[in-house]
Amino acid sequence: MSRAFYRWLLAVLLILASSGACWMVLHYFFAAHTEFGSAPHPAEPSLLRLHGIAAVAGVFLLGSVASGHIAAGWYQTRNRPSGITLAIAAIALILSGYALYYVTSDSWRGGIALAHEIVGIAGIAVALLHWKRRG
Repeated sequence: MSRAFYRWLLAVLLILASSGACWMVLHYFFAAHTEFGSAPHPAEPSLLRLHGIAAVAGVFLLGSVASGHIAAGWYQTRNRPSGITLAIAAIALILSGYALYYVTSDSWRGGIALAHEIVGIAGIAVALLHWKRRG
């Protein structure tokens, strides 16, 4: 993959990870308290918009990675386990992200959101492991 493409991929994934992590911190630790109970932090909607915009770019870039990098790297067995895990995590994040956007049932959204958050955090760790072993 070219250096320019790699930089775009890292920038988009950094925006995705940081916007998701910031949203989680604000949502779970800095909720606003009103006379009617807890309310979302005022920055949460903006972070979700940024996360969604970056997700669209991320899906596009990961499609390109799938068609080039994964196919070319399949024969290098060194990173195959972390690459497969990373690809599965990306698919799970894409599907759960779309589900969070379209599913309106509160009983489903809680579980989907929790799965998205767990896979997102784990995906960051797997990505760092995969990139560390590339050299």
